Amino acid sequence: MEFEIKLTGQLSTNALSPGEETPEHGILVDPFVNAQHHQHMFCARLDMAVDDPEGGQGLEVVEQEVEAMPRGEIDNPFGNGFRVKETVLEDEIQAQRVGNAATARSWVVRNPKVKNRLGHKVGYKIVVPENPLILASADSLIARKGAFATKNLWVTPYKASEMWPAGDYPTQSAGGEGLPMWTQQKRSVRGADLVVWPCYGLTHVVRVEDFGTMPVEMISIKIKPVSFFDRNPAQNLPVKKNKASVDAGGKGGYCGGNPASPPN
Repeated sequence: MEFEIKLTGQLSTNALSPGEETPEHGILVDPFVNAQHHQHMFCARLDMAVDDPEGGQGLEVVEQEVEAMPRGEIDNPFGNGFRVKETVLEDEIQAQRVGNAATARSWVVRNPKVKNRLGHKVGYKIVVPENPLILASADSLIARKGAFATKNLWVTPYKASEMWPAGDYPTQSAGGEGLPMWTQQKRSVRGADLVVWPCYGLTHVVRVEDFGTMPVEMISIKIKPVSFFDRNPAQNLPVKKNKASVDAGGKGGYCGGNPASPPN
């Protein structure tokens, strides 16, 4: 499953100041016209169920990372081995996570009570695009109001009143509301009715080609099944033969016998 955002519209522009030739925070898109570099920051609220008819009452979030194995004669004699390290997130403080492309860091929401035919816990992976977090200074008003954008993932136990990551009224807020405020309670998120908040953004370094109505910029998050199925659901050939099925090495069939009488 993929949630895709497409960005288009008019750039934010301003006239150059007297004596200014090259803008520091943007690019000239027309004589004396500066288009400002900027960021678009988003946050999704995912109330996960993961194969639980009660709505996901006892879930866990697992952080997965790859790590190179030390070279050894037994486990890694040729020095080319690596493994996956898993960490179950315990509370709201630990569950404030930042992505790391160097370790392929990702997060899987699992239901430990349900397993597939191979004994794996069923789950879904949250795939967040690799883009910078909010670049405004931590003590700036914009960063205080949009503090959700300082992390790539937050996890909270479900509460009906906790709906908006920047609080109910971010325009009137002095900052710090929403996710930063809620997570100060340090509530447990292991085995709880979880809400997962993936945060991501697009840092738009403006091009001349974006002026005046810019082409579409796209960004998306993906939710991928991990051991949720017993096998690859895309390989859905029927288990039993139908009338058109013929064994490649059969006796008397078109593929293995007399080609004079091909099957209908």
